[in-house]
Amino acid sequence: MPGPGPIINEQCLDVTSDLNVLSDVRRFLRDVFAGIADDPVNRMELAANEVAANIIRHAYKGAPGHAIVIRAQVGPDRICVSFFDHGAPFDPEQVPAPLFDGSQEGGFGLFIVSEVVDEFRYLPSAEGNRTTLCIFLP
Repeated sequence: MPGPGPIINEQCLDVTSDLNVLSDVRRFLRDVFAGIADDPVNRMELAANEVAANIIRHAYKGAPGHAIVIRAQVGPDRICVSFFDHGAPFDPEQVPAPLFDGSQEGGFGLFIVSEVVDEFRYLPSAEGNRTTLCIFLP
């Protein structure tokens, strides 16, 4: 969540678990973060795309039609994106580190996310899962 100070902008987008919505998610983030420097926006767009794809592929096992709510916030010192879903929870600590020897095609998503955001939080609960990404602004 944005740090000290008021939230400058907050918007939500409801999508379903279909990989075709990823372009809508990226466009939504570009709109919410308009006027912010390219570097943090590009990093957030990359991380958010990976998280949304992981929710669709893994939490919902590729099944279409399940709800994902995305909340984007601009604060005075950071941008944040939160994802809310009701898919299968997971433990980020149990995800194996990717191999960089060319032997795997996938499995890089969480590594990419952890490299490009400043804060990554995942909270599973009976009410659903929440994944939050934040990037500090220069």
